[in-house]
Amino acid sequence: MTGRVQKTVLLLVAVIAVVLGLTFYKHMSKPAVTPQQLQQMGAVIFEKPRSFEMKNLVDHNNQPFTKDNLKGKWTLAYFGYTFCPDICPTTLAQVNQMTKLLKKDNPDLVPKMGYIMVTVDPRRDTPEKLKGYVPHFNKDFVGVTGGMKELHNLTVQMNIPYTPVIDPKDEYYLVDHGANLVIINPQGDYQGFIRPPLDSDKLAKVMTAVDSLN
Repeated sequence: MTGRVQKTVLLLVAVIAVVLGLTFYKHMSKPAVTPQQLQQMGAVIFEKPRSFEMKNLVDHNNQPFTKDNLKGKWTLAYFGYTFCPDICPTTLAQVNQMTKLLKKDNPDLVPKMGYIMVTVDPRRDTPEKLKGYVPHFNKDFVGVTGGMKELHNLTVQMNIPYTPVIDPKDEYYLVDHGANLVIINPQGDYQGFIRPPLDSDKLAKVMTAVDSLN
């Protein structure tokens, strides 16, 4: 074997070793979390993602908001309202804290994440109202609103129970609603949900694991 051939062989061996090493690291660095373990953490991940419709919705800048806005990222969607006295601001604060944890522990996931709050109180939650509320928790959070019928249709598809307030007796009415966080995958499909009680550490672990399973 000539010296030139030997160098070529050694170079190929080195390249293969690097590729194998990177592949091994890629798999070993991902958390080995099963759907069953995720369920123990309060997350339900569907084996087959579910398609859903979004029609006639706008964001807090009063711009059309469609499923195209969800594609290319993992999205955590929360259904709440700006007049909510406790659970809604608490949840948004926890999600914001989760973003800080991801920046520290899993920065590669940060640009692959998106966050929306869909109102269940469109009577009061105008785009202007959402704009003064949702980005307050994080500038990257997006508020979404629309007609009562369109929002109710979306909650049904996302398995979010809530009682629409059709004819409120006073301006300080409350809206009963579920507190799950909905997970939408980068293809724009309903991938699963995370049950309360929620905390930022659990949310970060769940989304890191979900991303690794994709």
